[in-house]
Amino acid sequence: MKTISQERAEKLARNINAMDTNYQYCNDMSSIKFWSNLKDKLKAKLATLTDEDKSILIPLCNETEAKFFNLI
Repeated sequence: MKTISQERAEKLARNINAMDTNYQYCNDMSSIKFWSNLKDKLKAKLATLTDEDKSILIPLCNETEAKFFNLI
């Protein structure tokens, strides 16, 4: 089975690290929709990764965001 490329892992980590984990407290509905949509897309991509892929991705992520996405 092919593992995730370093480039793809870096792109996913960049998006994960950019995630506003407190978006649900925002008063702006368009911001809530944006962050919710991003969260759903990232969770869908993460669901396709193997444990080996996640082991490449986790060191690239900030701790808070990695916990938010249940990576650690």
